[in-house]
Amino acid sequence: MVVYIILDLIGIFLFFKWVKLQHTAYKTTSSKSNFFTLHRFKPILLFVSIILIPIIIVNLTPIETKFHISNELLNENNFIYSTVLSLFVSLVWFMYIYKLDIFNKEKIKHLILIFFLGSFFTLLADIPYELIHSLGFKNSTNPFLSFIYSVFGIGLIEEIIKLIPLLIILRFTKAIDEPYDYILYASTAALGFAFVENTMYLFSHGIEIINARALYATVAHMTFSSMIAYGLFLIKFKKTNRNPKLIFILFFFLAIFSHGFYDFWLINKIASAFSGLTTLFFLITIHLWFIMKNNTLNVSNFYSDKFTIDNDKLKIYLIISLLSIFMFSYLYVAFKWNSIEANRFLFRSVLVYGFIIFYLIATLSQFNLIEGLLKPFKLNFNNLIPKNKK
Repeated sequence: MVVYIILDLIGIFLFFKWVKLQHTAYKTTSSKSNFFTLHRFKPILLFVSIILIPIIIVNLTPIETKFHISNELLNENNFIYSTVLSLFVSLVWFMYIYKLDIFNKEKIKHLILIFFLGSFFTLLADIPYELIHSLGFKNSTNPFLSFIYSVFGIGLIEEIIKLIPLLIILRFTKAIDEPYDYILYASTAALGFAFVENTMYLFSHGIEIINARALYATVAHMTFSSMIAYGLFLIKFKKTNRNPKLIFILFFFLAIFSHGFYDFWLINKIASAFSGLTTLFFLITIHLWFIMKNNTLNVSNFYSDKFTIDNDKLKIYLIISLLSIFMFSYLYVAFKWNSIEANRFLFRSVLVYGFIIFYLIATLSQFNLIEGLLKPFKLNFNNLIPKNKK
């Protein structure tokens, strides 16, 4: 909880820093009337509107009491609701990664295929899990043994499952023909995995956990899969003297280690007391995922200055989609229980997910395409704080 509070304070600080920047810009501009443009304030207006409208509906109108959802209706349609919402979450993130494919647009049929393959192989995940559990390899209360299980039980199995669809596409099609395709197809396969997993979690634990699944788990799955894909990209497009097998093993281990490290702080009872470390680690991996996407776009063999990424439009898309998911959970709690419970739920959600939403929107919409530039991976505290732009 301490980590979330610190991150929220950072978010508040950055907001006031942005306000200060606007005030400075207003004082120095020659045309005061032209300062208040929709382009300048569109993101913040959208942000406020998407949050306020549901709050007004729940607290200042009788809609919530008139259309209250009964437990019977929820139970009868729980699987349908869970499936539709999980598919929507995957679609939101798919549209994001698809928007970045600007040089040589992929055929939708190939992306649908790998999404289907990712979903299909996920349904078979119980087979390897039952096998290792039958051999006595299970989670443990012992932190060290639990960490080993998280990496080589959960991480290894799930990353192999998500890798298989990518290998099938590579083996039987010629769809992957530029660097970014590795990230795009790996992430889409991960979205297929996340679709099935999210459906199971929402069905079992309730739709109100949609924020955790959409903002954390789904993004994490794409990030870890992209690490392996980035290694394959380096082998294919960046010829080096290093053994390709060693490069693949390095990035594959990075993926399963990251996956296991992420899960460890959530599933081990002792480590869960420090689960805030997962959030910090998650923020760093998002930064790495961004670098991987930017790098593979920079070195595209189809690179052309005619194409560019509109970061403003990308930011607007993320604001609308991610905040809509976030506020949907608020409305769901209101119509399932009541406005009081919904407001409590919103307060807790803002505390836990407020900075995450801000970080995702800010970090994932700062692309700077420079032909041929392959940025190194750098990790420092500054990665946790998005740059505050005018």
